[in-house]
Amino acid sequence: MQDNNRTNRIVAFIIFVITSIVYLKTVAPTTSFWDCGEFITSAYIMGIPHPPGAPLYLLVGRFFSMIPFAADIGLRVNIISSFSSSITAMLTYLIIVRLIVMFRGTPRETVDKIIVYSSGIIGSLTLAFSDSFWFNSVEAEVYSISMFFTAFVVWLILVWYEKADESSSDKYIILIAYAIGLVIGVHLLSILALPALFLLVYFRKTKKIEWNSFAVFTLISGLIFIAIYPGIVKKVPNFMLYLNNTTGPGFTLVFLLIVLGALLFSMKSAIDNKRRYIFLGLASLIVILIGVSTYATIYIRSGLNPDLDENDPENMTNMVSYLNREQYGEWSIVERRAPFWEYQIKKMYVRYFGWQFLGTGQTLGEDSRVVETLSPFGLFMIPFLFGIIGMFYHFVKDWRHGSFIMILFLATGLAIAVYLNQEDPQPRERDYVYTGSFMAFAIWIGIGAYALLDYFKTLSQKYREKPQQLLILVTALTLLFIMPINMFAFHYHSHNRTGNYVAHDYSYNILQSCEPNAILFTNGDNDTFPLWYLQYVENIRKDVRVVNLSLLNTHWYIKQLRDQEPKVPISLNNNQIDALEPRLWEEPKTVKFDVPKDAYLRDVGDIFEKRKLMEDVEKPPQITFKLKPTLYNRGIRVQDMMILNIIQSNRFRRPIYFALTVSNENQINMNEYLRMDGLVYKLVTYPGEKISPAHLKNNLLTNFRYRNLNSTDVYYNENIKGLLRNYQGAFYSLTRFYQEEKMYDDMVEVLDHLFTSLPDTVIPMRHELAYQFARMYRDAGASDKAESLLDRIINRDDVSMDHRLQYIYFFYPEEKESKAIARIEELIKQYPDYSNGIYWMANYHLKEKQYDKGLSLLTGWLDKHPDDKTANSLKNQLERMLGQSRPDTNALNIPAPELEPGK
Repeated sequence: MQDNNRTNRIVAFIIFVITSIVYLKTVAPTTSFWDCGEFITSAYIMGIPHPPGAPLYLLVGRFFSMIPFAADIGLRVNIISSFSSSITAMLTYLIIVRLIVMFRGTPRETVDKIIVYSSGIIGSLTLAFSDSFWFNSVEAEVYSISMFFTAFVVWLILVWYEKADESSSDKYIILIAYAIGLVIGVHLLSILALPALFLLVYFRKTKKIEWNSFAVFTLISGLIFIAIYPGIVKKVPNFMLYLNNTTGPGFTLVFLLIVLGALLFSMKSAIDNKRRYIFLGLASLIVILIGVSTYATIYIRSGLNPDLDENDPENMTNMVSYLNREQYGEWSIVERRAPFWEYQIKKMYVRYFGWQFLGTGQTLGEDSRVVETLSPFGLFMIPFLFGIIGMFYHFVKDWRHGSFIMILFLATGLAIAVYLNQEDPQPRERDYVYTGSFMAFAIWIGIGAYALLDYFKTLSQKYREKPQQLLILVTALTLLFIMPINMFAFHYHSHNRTGNYVAHDYSYNILQSCEPNAILFTNGDNDTFPLWYLQYVENIRKDVRVVNLSLLNTHWYIKQLRDQEPKVPISLNNNQIDALEPRLWEEPKTVKFDVPKDAYLRDVGDIFEKRKLMEDVEKPPQITFKLKPTLYNRGIRVQDMMILNIIQSNRFRRPIYFALTVSNENQINMNEYLRMDGLVYKLVTYPGEKISPAHLKNNLLTNFRYRNLNSTDVYYNENIKGLLRNYQGAFYSLTRFYQEEKMYDDMVEVLDHLFTSLPDTVIPMRHELAYQFARMYRDAGASDKAESLLDRIINRDDVSMDHRLQYIYFFYPEEKESKAIARIEELIKQYPDYSNGIYWMANYHLKEKQYDKGLSLLTGWLDKHPDDKTANSLKNQLERMLGQSRPDTNALNIPAPELEPGK
C-alpha cells in the first residue's frame, strides 16, 4: 500500500512537471487583451478592478509581481495561471485514480497499476491540453486559479469520503469550507461544485437511500448553499451596512463576538457531548468568513485612492454596491434574453463543449467566430467517445460516484448557461467559464480509458504476465497518442503565445498617436485595459488621460476623472453628477461649440502645405454637427452628455482624441471634425480634413511598434487579425493621399514599411484593399513589387475567379493589354471549368476581330458543355462575323461580374 501511494504521487508530480513545462513554454510574454491588463495593473498597484473584484487573486498577483524571475511584470502575473493549471491537472489525475480505486480496489499487480495510473494520466492530460483550459493557462485571468480550487475541493471531499468514519475527518470539511471562502475572493464559479459535494456527503452518511431522507438532505443542502450564495457573498455585506448605518460599528463588533462565542461553546459541546455537527457548522461558517475577508483589501485600498479605483468602494454603501455588481444591473433567469436552445445552449455551451472533445469547426461567420455547432475536425470525436464510455461505465460500477461527477458536470456547465442568461451577441467567446464541466468530463475520459484497458486485460488473461503487461502498455500508449498527445499537437500552435505582443504594442501605439497631455476616449475593454497596464505598470505616457466611454455612464467615474490627476475638465459639481441620467432626445438636434481663434489657427497650421491656409479669421469659428438619438432612437446616454461637457469645458486647451475602434455613434456623429493621426482620431476645429500626413507618417513609420507582426511563427487568431487591419486602414489613408498628390517616393516608402512590418502573408488584408496597394505600386513605377502583390492576390483562396480575372485585366495599362490577356488565358487554362472566363475571352476575341481564336476556344468548351446556351450564342456570332469579315455592333456582350477598378 505504501509503495502504491509513493508511485501514485510520483506520477502526479510528473503530470505537474509536464504541464508546467508546456504552459511556461506557451505563456503570454506580457499583457493580453480583455481583463488581463486590468488584473495585472490592479495586482501591481493594488488597485480596484471591475466588480465584484478578485482580492485573493490580486494579493497572489502582487506577490508574483515582486519576484524578479522576468523583466516583464505582465509575464510574472501570467505565470500564476500556468502553475494553477498545472496543479489542477495533477489534482485531476489524483481524482481519477481515487475514483477508480473506489470501485475496483487498490491495484496490487503490475498490470493493474499500469491500467489505473495510465487512465489517470490520459484523463488529466486530456483536460490539460483541451482548448479552453489551455487558453486560460497562459494569461493573467482568474479562471485557472478558480479551477484549481474546484479541483482541490473535489479531491478533498473524496479524501474525506474514505476517512469519514475517523474522528479527525472533520478537518477536511473545515478545509473545504475555508477553500470555498478563499475562492469567493477569486471567482464565484467554484461554489457551483457545492451541490456535487453535498450529494457525496449524503451518500457517505446514508446507508439506505430513501426519498424522505434525500428530500430533507436536499433542503438542508439548499439552505447551506443559499447561506453561502447569496448569503455570505451578498446578504452579509448588506447586513453589515445596515448595522453600520443603524447602530454604528460597535454593534458589528458585538455581532462578531457573539458568533465567536457560539463557536467556542459548540467546541466545548463537541468535546463533551459529541455534538459535532453544531461545531462543524459554526467552524465552517467562521473559516468561510475568514476566507472571504480578503475583500477587506478592496475596502482598505480604495480608501487610499489608487490610480485604478473602480466603483470607489471606500465606504460601506459603495462597497455593497460593488459586491452586488449593481453597475451591471440585474436580470431574471426566467425571462430569456436570447433564444434559449439555439443560442444560449447550442452556441454558448454545446459548441464550446465540442471544441474540447469532438473537434473544432473551420468555418467562420461574419463575426469571425466558428459557425459549426459540432465538428470532428482535429480530434475526430475520440475524447468524446471515451468520455461517454466512461460515464456509462462509472454508473455501472459505482452509480453514487457517477452521480457525483454528473452533478458536477451539469452544475458547472449547463446550469451556468441557464444562470448567465447571455444576450445575443456577446462581445467575445465565453468558453472559459465552463472549464469546470470540461474537467468533470475529462474525469470520465480517464474512466473510459480504464474501461478499455480493463477489457483488454480480461481478453489477455491467457497470456503470460510479461506479454500481457506489454499489450496493456501498448494500448495505454496508443490511447495517450490518440487523445492527449493528439490534442497537444492540434492545439499547440493556436495556444502558443510566444512572441505575441499585439495587445502591448497596439496599446503603446494608441498612446504614441496622441499629443502631450491629451484626453483619449476609448470604447471598451480591449482599448482601455492594456492602456492602463502601460500607464500604471510600465509608466508609459501617463500624461494621456484615458476616458472609457462605457464607464463614463457612471457617477463615480465622472467624479474621478474630474478630481484625479491628470484631471479632465468637467464643469459639474457632485450634486449635478449624481443627478445625471439618460435624457429624452427624439430628433437630431444641432450642437455648436465656439472655437478659440488660437486653437483654430493651430489646427490649420497642421494642414498639408499645398492646402489653402485661412489665417485671417474675422469671427470666431464654430464646430457644428447634428447629435442623433443614441439610446433606443429616443434619447441620449450619460456618456454622450459628458463628451459634450468635456469638449465644452476643455475649450481646445488640451488635444482630444477618440480611439479608432470607437463607433461613429459613440463619437456622437462628429466624424466630420475627426482627423486620423494613427490609431486615433483627433478632434480638430475645422471639417473635412481626414488625415494629417505629417502626423500620420511620423506615427506609422517612426513611433509605432510592430513586434513580430511579420513572423509566421506567431499565431494570431481572427479577432486579432481583424484588429490589426486598423493598421492597414491607416496606411491606406496615407498612401491614398500621396497617390492623389502624386508623391510617389513617399508612397512607396510607406508601402514598403507596411509590407515589411505587417506583410499580407502574415496579417491578411481584404483582397480589395491589397489590389489598391498593388495599383499604387504600379502607379509609382515599382512594377516588380506591384506584380508580386498581384500574384499573391489572384492566388488567394478567398478571391473569386471573377475578381481574379478583372483584377488582372484592370491592373495593366492599355499599352500592356497583351500581357493582361496572356495572363487571363493562363488563368483559364489553369481552371478549365471557369465558364465566365470562357465567355469573357470569347467576347474579347469578338471585339478584337480574332474570330478564329474565339471559335477555337468555344469549340473546345462546347465539346464538354454542349448545352451551354451562352457559349452557343457566342459561337454563332463568331461564325457569322467570320463569314461576313466585318464587325457586328450588336455582338453579344457577356461581361464578368461588376467591379469598379478604382474602388
